[in-house]
Amino acid sequence: MSANETTNSGRSVHIGGDVTGSALVTGDNNTVSVKFQQASLPQPETVDIQTELKALQTLLASFNDPVVTGVAQKLEQESSKPNPDKSVVATTLETGLTYARNLSGFAEAIDKLRPHVEATAGWLGEHSYRLLSLVGLAL
Repeated sequence: MSANETTNSGRSVHIGGDVTGSALVTGDNNTVSVKFQQASLPQPETVDIQTELKALQTLLASFNDPVVTGVAQKLEQESSKPNPDKSVVATTLETGLTYARNLSGFAEAIDKLRPHVEATAGWLGEHSYRLLSLVGLAL
């Protein structure tokens, strides 16, 4: 079958853009539930990134897990810089949140994490697209 041919099943999904905050389902009689909150990102210049990174560092350190503690330490290092590296902050925070999602206590901490992740995502701009969904937010 060539790349341009499709099957007759009618169950193919073709994505031509971003589907963050979406549910894609094929099949019959499926029920889907998507839970997220609409994010409202602040303008980057209005974010006190050092304060946000320190808050995230404190929250992540509270999980008492070696991996997440390492992430918290990296965020603390970045927050001490006058101009934190956006790509480092984005990658570090994504790693920490992805890992922390599987730890006990994450569900209880998510409401405390959301505002800081949202503010940090506003500051990060293009580097932030993966962070919001990790705490149940979407644009």
